Amino acid sequence: MTVRKSNISARVDTCLKRIVKDSEHTHKFAYELGAKLIAMGVAEETMISINENPELEKIIKRTEYTLVKERKSQLENELRNL
Repeated sequence: MTVRKSNISARVDTCLKRIVKDSEHTHKFAYELGAKLIAMGVAEETMISINENPELEKIIKRTEYTLVKERKSQLENELRNL
């Protein structure tokens, strides 16, 4: 098996990074959990069941809205300061 070096964090959606950041868990915990699911061979089934959960979509949309709202406020403040 060839190990390919890559920056996994850069590929994780900003919204999901924010959810982990706002939780009591660390990024390391999130990656370890993912690695353990892969090692157990249940990652695919878990991803399918998670992605089919309508609650996940609501959480992601709510977090995306919050991120956009924060960015809007930041840009408005910068504009006022010009």
